Amino acid sequence: MASGLLRTGAFARASSLSVKALRVYHDMGLLVPAVVDPETGYRAYSPAQLTDAAIIRLLREVGVSLQDIRAVLDARDLGFVHKVLAEQAERLQAGLDAVARLVDDLSVEAHPDDAAVVLRRQEACLVLSVEGSPSMAELVAFVRWSETTLTDAAFASGAVVTGCFGACYPVPVEEDRQDVTAFMPIADPVLLPVDVSCLGVRVDELPACDVAAITLRGPYLGLESCYRRLGAWVAFHAAPAEAAVRELYLTPLDGPEEDAVTEMLWPVELER
Repeated sequence: MASGLLRTGAFARASSLSVKALRVYHDMGLLVPAVVDPETGYRAYSPAQLTDAAIIRLLREVGVSLQDIRAVLDARDLGFVHKVLAEQAERLQAGLDAVARLVDDLSVEAHPDDAAVVLRRQEACLVLSVEGSPSMAELVAFVRWSETTLTDAAFASGAVVTGCFGACYPVPVEEDRQDVTAFMPIADPVLLPVDVSCLGVRVDELPACDVAAITLRGPYLGLESCYRRLGAWVAFHAAPAEAAVRELYLTPLDGPEEDAVTEMLWPVELER
């Protein structure tokens, strides 16, 4: 083994990285040994690589992704490092804010108000609908696009809108995507213009169902808390049906979130 190099164990000690981590970073091409003995497989690193090891270790400790770390090592630019760290700080703060909201929600959920959940019958209705399967990052944008698209489709086709815009959300099959069927209730069947149909809009029927309903007043960040409360209520008082939950947006999505009113409807099976 050449002099001026550190074998894996010594480099691990000097860099405060585990031997296992060094192996992983080698396999990923993030921190490739300066020398790999072709006969024994022993690996050795140059002292200069301790700087890269320190960058990797410190960035991982603050949660920076391996993809971003690779970009930092490739860029070798201090300004870029500052940019990556600033973006990570924003993500961490968003996470802290989410945890703070959860703690506040838990204080409410510890004393659930069963009166906040009501059972009701949703009758079948004719709707204009459009489907999609956006990534979770694109979900809000897709729902907003759907509201605009269905509103425009109703106007273009002469449909009489009889209720508020809403969407059905099946249980996600993939963690990073959500199937959505957005809908707008209408009075009677209509003939859709070709340019509207090309957008995926169609005339459909939303089936009747019994639902457990809860209303959220205020920002949409409260949806998760309401779903937990609604799910807990259903667990004790009803049997969940094999149907997608629905959200009804009683106020326009482009309005102030502080004034937003949203109903969450969980289909249930009731004994008759």
